[in-house]
Amino acid sequence: MAAPEVPVVKKGASSADEIALFIVRTYRELCALESYEPGELVNELLTNLVVVCSEVHDHETTRQILSHHGVLKVLPSLRRICSQSESCLESDWARRILQDPDNASETLEAFPYYHNYEELTRHEVCAMLMATPHPPRRIAFLGSGPLPLTSLCLLSALKGFPGISIHQKPCRDEPIEILNIDVDSNAIRLSGALNDALGSRGEGMLFRCEDAATSMHDLGGFDVVYVAALVGQTQADKEDILLSVAERMKPGALMVIRSAWGLRTCLYPEVDITTARLRQRLESCVVVHPHGQVVNSVVVARRRP
Repeated sequence: MAAPEVPVVKKGASSADEIALFIVRTYRELCALESYEPGELVNELLTNLVVVCSEVHDHETTRQILSHHGVLKVLPSLRRICSQSESCLESDWARRILQDPDNASETLEAFPYYHNYEELTRHEVCAMLMATPHPPRRIAFLGSGPLPLTSLCLLSALKGFPGISIHQKPCRDEPIEILNIDVDSNAIRLSGALNDALGSRGEGMLFRCEDAATSMHDLGGFDVVYVAALVGQTQADKEDILLSVAERMKPGALMVIRSAWGLRTCLYPEVDITTARLRQRLESCVVVHPHGQVVNSVVVARRRP
């Protein structure tokens, strides 16, 4: 996900304590809502929260905010709310696109964070090319959701379309394929229908409903496996999932893991790729921590032999 460009309304927080109290207050206001479907109030609360949590502070200020007793208490629930609201927003836009399939591309590009997803994809493509000289041809995306913007941006980039082209000729002639995997059958139904509405723009996209944590689906044919930020909510959960995924990948293939840093960990959980368990199977290659409007960090790891 990427931070909105709108200025925060209730920014006024300067000290660590003020920022921590703002986060806790916003959490309580979100908890009072009956639904996280897009609307004026939920949009305002989440916009303000994302902007505040996207600010970069010195190490000590960040430590004080994240160790504040109020923040520590609400953090797991706050992340779940952010996850639910993101899913609601994406589902709402997927349905909106399907209501006017003749203008699917135009409506897709009107999504509030569309250009930020393009920027995030550029970060990730550059990170992958730092780990390997060859652009990937087959990608699996775990946790693709109802609005598979990353996959569509990757498809565009790897096909060399205008906008986010990586300006490299494909190293092989085989077609580009992106397999989108999600545990939510409704998300897969929506994203598949949306992709059909996009016509030739979505050629190369495939969809499968599976649980990334328990699936035994072979991933050995993929050059890259993406793991979305919302796949697993704790470090332990993520380690179990990443190891399960790595076991099904071919040696040398790349895993792109979305993480978070600083106050952005209030929105998405951070992934520590350097633990003893993960180092047995994954070699950390590149870590990117954006300072701009892109919220997610990018971790690129290589599957060990």
